[in-house]
Amino acid sequence: MPMQTTRRDLLTRSAAAAAVAALPPLRTAFSQTTPADEGPGATDLQRDLEEAIARHRVVGASAAVYHRGEIETATAGILNATTGVDVTPETVMHIGSITKTLNTTLVMQLVDEGLVDLDAPVLDYLPDFAVADPEATRAIKVGMLLNHTSGIDGEMIPDHGPDQEAIRKAVERARDLGQLFAPGEDCSYCNTAMVVAGHVAERVLGDSWYSLIEDRVFGRLGLQHSVVQPQDALLHRASVGHFLDPATGTQQRTSQAFLPLSFAPAGSTAMMSAPDLLAFVAAHLRGGEGLNGERLLSEESSKAMRTGTAAVQGIGAVRSFGLGFMLGPNDDFGHGGGGPGILSWFSAHEESDFAMVVLTNSAHGGLVAFELVNAWMKKASGFEPLAPQRFPALDIDIDARLYAGVYEDVAAEHTITERDGRLSVSSRAKVAFYDTTSTDPTPAFPLDPVGEHSFVVSLPEAIAATAPQTLLSFVNPQDDGRMRHVSTGGRLYLRRSG
Repeated sequence: MPMQTTRRDLLTRSAAAAAVAALPPLRTAFSQTTPADEGPGATDLQRDLEEAIARHRVVGASAAVYHRGEIETATAGILNATTGVDVTPETVMHIGSITKTLNTTLVMQLVDEGLVDLDAPVLDYLPDFAVADPEATRAIKVGMLLNHTSGIDGEMIPDHGPDQEAIRKAVERARDLGQLFAPGEDCSYCNTAMVVAGHVAERVLGDSWYSLIEDRVFGRLGLQHSVVQPQDALLHRASVGHFLDPATGTQQRTSQAFLPLSFAPAGSTAMMSAPDLLAFVAAHLRGGEGLNGERLLSEESSKAMRTGTAAVQGIGAVRSFGLGFMLGPNDDFGHGGGGPGILSWFSAHEESDFAMVVLTNSAHGGLVAFELVNAWMKKASGFEPLAPQRFPALDIDIDARLYAGVYEDVAAEHTITERDGRLSVSSRAKVAFYDTTSTDPTPAFPLDPVGEHSFVVSLPEAIAATAPQTLLSFVNPQDDGRMRHVSTGGRLYLRRSG
């Protein structure tokens, strides 16, 4: 299959989410076909990881498990399809948006020290901060940056070139960003907000974000295989991302190692080994105390990060956020990370004293990460944190006029059309952040109702059999009854026309 077809296949598999860069892995999973008594979690981690990457054709992966004080690690595959070098426990791999939990931890340290108040306006710490709406500028509080309630329309913006990719420059460019909703009014995953939060820490402490993460997070926990400055990856056994052509089995190495560097606090540069990331997660399981006995942050702040503060509207995917962390229905917490040709995930559960990290260097690595995390969490806690909920199509009447229109944010656009009483969606990415991202619109896929104002994208049968459902919920009706937003993947897209 030619590469252009592969791009379209990738778009097809996530039609409603388009091919937007830096999307966090959603709280959906792929069905397992292996019997529970023989599948992942039944024996040892090394076997599980090796079999999973072979089955799903993932280039390389590193996993680490913490359970009641015991730690187990495993690696499999290679870190670069070009060099053929093996992944080892010391290999640093991209963690993508998992960085947001490091960034939030840094800000919460400043809360502990009385230097930052989450209820204070961002302007108190960044007098030159602004978004396009002056009223929103005054209303956005620090806490809103950490739980995705700022409303800033700032999913991701294009790379501005080496001389313009400083964190402070990204904050300056926020002046051009509009609002998806008024601050505090709703919840939508926002990368720009996390960048602003990182810059707050920079300005309060008078040091670079990179140095602060190195000293206050990596340093306090004694992490030796973790980097946030891209050039430091050269000092380690470093991984690189890949894209799979499913027709030929060819692994295409990414042509870009990092997303725009100015988005570092949101997840564009950080690389860690799986054991190092596990040590960070374990510190939160232990109320802010590291495995090395050093205190990362107060027990109160660690608990606050794992306590629900904002709910996502609609069905499926991410349900709620604490501060930095995504929260599950069983008091579990976690976060995912995507990037150029990578997918990583961790989940943790305090009551079971359990955490698991899976880092991969393949864009479809979620197949491995979700499968293993589900199985090992179920073994330790009795539930699957990423278990899918399949929604059957319902035979109900709909008023198409309430939904038809164009919904968008700064990075993606979804066009909802109606024909013969049935809705369809076509999506497109506005910027080609990845090698496999096309900015062409996808075909129009039918939408089948699965609940009040909620729909599932009807994909071709061959794809639907193995792909997670893509769900769209229309929310926030206007005075005329038409919906103001569509919610999918933890994000809101604003109705611009129609």
